[in-house]
Amino acid sequence: MKANDITIDENINTHLTHLEDLSLFNGKKGVVQALGFLTGLSNIVKGHSSKKFNITTKWDGSPAIVCGTDPKDGKFFIGTKGVFNKNPKLNKTMKDVSVNHADPVVKGEPRDKSGLRGKLRIALKHLEKLNIKGVLQGDLMFTDGDLKEKSFEGKQYITFQPNEIVYAVPSNSELAQRIKRAKVGIVFHTSYEGDSLENMTASFRVDLSQLSATPDVWVEDAYIKDYSGMATMTAQESAAVDSAIAEIKNEFSKVGNAFEFLDSSEAGNDLKTNIAANINANIKQNIIQQNPEAFFNQFIEDYKQRAEAKIEQLKTGREGIAGQRRLNALQIGLNYLNTNKNNMLSFYSLWLKLGAVKNILYKKLSNIKAIDSFEQNGDELKVRDPEGFVAVDHIGNAIKVVDRLDFSRKNFMKKEGIELDLVTQLLTEARMFKSRQGVSKYSAREIADLIFAHCIALQVMNREFKYTSVAKNYASRTSSYGNYDYFRSNGTDLYVMIHSLFGKGSIIKFADEKNSKILLDRMKSDVMPFRDFLSHVGSSNANTNVEQRMLMRLQGSLYVSNSKLRSMKRLAGDWENLKTREKRTLVSSLLTYFRSNAPKASLTSYIQKLARERDFVDGGEKVKTSKAMAVGAALAGAYLGYKLGRGKTPSYADKKFNFSDKGKK
Repeated sequence: MKANDITIDENINTHLTHLEDLSLFNGKKGVVQALGFLTGLSNIVKGHSSKKFNITTKWDGSPAIVCGTDPKDGKFFIGTKGVFNKNPKLNKTMKDVSVNHADPVVKGEPRDKSGLRGKLRIALKHLEKLNIKGVLQGDLMFTDGDLKEKSFEGKQYITFQPNEIVYAVPSNSELAQRIKRAKVGIVFHTSYEGDSLENMTASFRVDLSQLSATPDVWVEDAYIKDYSGMATMTAQESAAVDSAIAEIKNEFSKVGNAFEFLDSSEAGNDLKTNIAANINANIKQNIIQQNPEAFFNQFIEDYKQRAEAKIEQLKTGREGIAGQRRLNALQIGLNYLNTNKNNMLSFYSLWLKLGAVKNILYKKLSNIKAIDSFEQNGDELKVRDPEGFVAVDHIGNAIKVVDRLDFSRKNFMKKEGIELDLVTQLLTEARMFKSRQGVSKYSAREIADLIFAHCIALQVMNREFKYTSVAKNYASRTSSYGNYDYFRSNGTDLYVMIHSLFGKGSIIKFADEKNSKILLDRMKSDVMPFRDFLSHVGSSNANTNVEQRMLMRLQGSLYVSNSKLRSMKRLAGDWENLKTREKRTLVSSLLTYFRSNAPKASLTSYIQKLARERDFVDGGEKVKTSKAMAVGAALAGAYLGYKLGRGKTPSYADKKFNFSDKGKK
């Protein structure tokens, strides 16, 4: 890999490929490579990786620093993005820093670069003490004056924030003392060798053992070091991953030739670009289509729309020579796609499975933290995962290992300057459950009822125009992994709860163990009712009869006996026919239930917004019918009125519904 082929980016290594995309860009060979990476990652999280496979953490440093010895004159230099340009900007003196990084003038106004110049001057002064023989690239983590003391959950930390992530080290640790003594902190991840800067070859293998030690520089490589042992998989998890990899290998052995259609012709090569664009467009919408057939159909439609859009831009229109040529090319492309439909389905099926196993291993790797990482949320710190990882095999091939939905969403939002209100607070991760221990505080009965309440809330929001997109995104995110077999703290609250009751890999120990076991024994490990419902909401569909059947099926699967929930279900299932008073009562009752039983749930704030818009809150603090008996009476009245208002006399069972809070946890 030549140095000038590499894009140095302060936020992301853009030249790296996602593991599952190896199957798209490298075909059959790429699947073999991806399986090799999965095996290597699996060995790491099992705790017995060989030295032939390494994985590095992506540190969120800024700016990117390239430094070392210039082969041309043997002098030390530092630089940023311009080091490998035809006319490189190398800083070998303080004057060079001033000249190379002067304030640029943008639209007649100077843009202040004094902060960057200050950091480069400190780095130039102290990094030279390392006596770097070749050239290294890394992320600048802090310079003198950047360190701060903060507290989190009663503990004191030394912190630094080079970019988005706040890194924190316990103040009383030996590592904190080293960091406090240093004038510069840097993490190196790439090395370069060659007789000139423009001809250097890059490698992700970094050896810091040859550097001179100095207390003025805190320096680390990016290799994962399992200080805590937290990445180790349980025997059950290990067996599940091994089984999944074996399943991919078995499927690949049967359909390996399916990838030839992407490499055997110019049309196939063009498809790679279009398929990648289609996948990335879905990811930007926080969706990974889990059905290969649906993906193929969507791709065909997008393929036609892109071609038609280009034809519409032609001055001579569809009937002109250029238009006819493009229409002919479109038809050839569609014929090629339809001829290779089975190959396309086989490719996408393997792509999904490679990504699913990668995500499992990513979550395990995320538990390894030499230094804790947080997000600054106002005056508070919020725990977060690392930026991601880079895996490197024994011959130097490297790929990105990230939660693709979460990572790509953040990068897209950051580039577009979008506030992360909905996506950050709602879709990224479970707010109620950060660990299995959090779920274990509940009984199986309580979790089942909370699942049902979430489904009722999604049903209501899906039928309210303003909140349809919220329901759609939440449902899509919940079902985006394709199954519920693994605990994922970055899944939604609903995903975590469904996993705890129905996931094949669930090891949750519920409260009220005896009664929880009885309920779990009654339940079937069938997630189809949830898949069908979430698919319905995720597609923003609306059909009263279908929704009533789905909600009834969910009620049966969860053995829901809570009378208030059952009553809310009846009203929610016939939302479009409810009177305004009945809708308000239902929304108010939902909000009361969530506030009492799931105040930290992601959906709670959106139900509250809906309740306010229904003019059913007083000053934004209390629901008017906030007392439990009032809610019960309102629900009873609404439901009986709903029955009578449609000429349907309520049954004896309806009249006997107990709307009190008996048995409330």
